[in-house]
Amino acid sequence: MCCTVIGIPALSKPQGHDCVHCHIGQGCGIYTRRPEVCAEFYCSYLLSPALGEEWKPNTAHLVLGYMAEADVILVYTDPAHPNAWRRTPYLDRIKKWAATTDTGYVLIWENGRALALLGGEEFDLGHLRDDQVIVRDAGAAGKATIYAIDPPG
Repeated sequence: MCCTVIGIPALSKPQGHDCVHCHIGQGCGIYTRRPEVCAEFYCSYLLSPALGEEWKPNTAHLVLGYMAEADVILVYTDPAHPNAWRRTPYLDRIKKWAATTDTGYVLIWENGRALALLGGEEFDLGHLRDDQVIVRDAGAAGKATIYAIDPPG
């Protein structure tokens, strides 16, 4: 599933499309020389014993990742099931993650568009370009907002 839902610029593979190097039942055809982004990706389902079998990507239609340096939980949705994250039991857990982060947020990739969840708020970031940056702003009166900006310069 990760070979479908995650975009790989080094392979000119857009998000939500099957990787030409993925051979179902056999694995990656370029595994020993795969791009760094592939080599460094670890599915949170495989890393977290707290996630039960219902979170298995082929069952959930979701692939989970985590960017530790930014405290961002990534949720990539299966293009054939873009609203899978809104179903039980996924939505409740995702909302808990969004409500308990102090510095990060939950970023959901749904059919090419990005949604950010923080606290009880949902921010529709739309279709992002590869060069745009997502910003979490503390905002006035401590009410954080999340938005995308163009790169400086």
